[in-house]
Amino acid sequence: MIKIKIIITSILMALISSSFGFSSSEVRVLDLASLDYTKNDTLQSIRKDIKASIFTVMSRRDVSNLPELKFYRYRVKKDETFWIVLSKSGLDMDTLMSVNNLSSPYQVGKGTLLFIPNMRGVVVQGGDTEALEKVISENRVDIEYVRSANRSENLNKEFIFIPCGRVSSLERSMFLGSAFVSPIKTGRTTSGFGTRRDPFNENRSQFHRGVDIGCPIGTNIYSSRAGRVAFAGYADGYGKLVILEHEHGYTTSYGHLSRFKVKAGDRVGAGQNIALSGNTGRTTGPHLHFEIRRHGKALNPQTFIRGIHR
Repeated sequence: MIKIKIIITSILMALISSSFGFSSSEVRVLDLASLDYTKNDTLQSIRKDIKASIFTVMSRRDVSNLPELKFYRYRVKKDETFWIVLSKSGLDMDTLMSVNNLSSPYQVGKGTLLFIPNMRGVVVQGGDTEALEKVISENRVDIEYVRSANRSENLNKEFIFIPCGRVSSLERSMFLGSAFVSPIKTGRTTSGFGTRRDPFNENRSQFHRGVDIGCPIGTNIYSSRAGRVAFAGYADGYGKLVILEHEHGYTTSYGHLSRFKVKAGDRVGAGQNIALSGNTGRTTGPHLHFEIRRHGKALNPQTFIRGIHR
């Protein structure tokens, strides 16, 4: 899966270079100017290829009928959302989130750079044989279509695009924000995610990698999702901290606690009482610091938990 930034990232370059036969320094992506189907010949061609690829794979037609895999670069316009791009491009949710490595539809807004393939499908790491075989098997995709789309007989490449592949229902629920629950039943958000003024030095800014929820010391803290306790101890800045590991590279962190109710290695269920809130570590008052990360990258918890206290 591919992380989108202003420039093409190394993951997308690896996928496109493997598909088109270019070196990483020669990666070329076609531009898509608009999503107006009635006026954009390129978009019409994309939608035509999408239909042709679905028909070919699902009907098990000869592999020669599969269109050549292409990618188009599109800059999201004002008032366009993930869902608008989805409907106008002819893609499905799994494709757009997978190809662009999106963790939430709320990441897409004006100015977001997206990559639009001319097929529906998902991206997996080439070295992850188990994931590759699982997607192919569960979606009943003939391996010949995968080889053709990626221009590779042995699929010995860094990233593989699977035509008509789908993500798991769990990945989909995480993307839609229904996989995590609020870690606290009472409290009010006192500091949100993103750049803020340093509470200990008003002359400088800092990036806040989670949300702070004010609450009295001793408030029950609950696991936001079922998982395994990866850490329960003291960490600089966080004070007493619990970190839970979840599926697909997600972790949740609960900081400034006063008491642990779990230990490292424990398995916990969603909504299980794992700790009591406190005022330990670098704080200006009692609160819970809560983070959601994916493969180590901090994500805005309020895009995953729409009802989190504000």
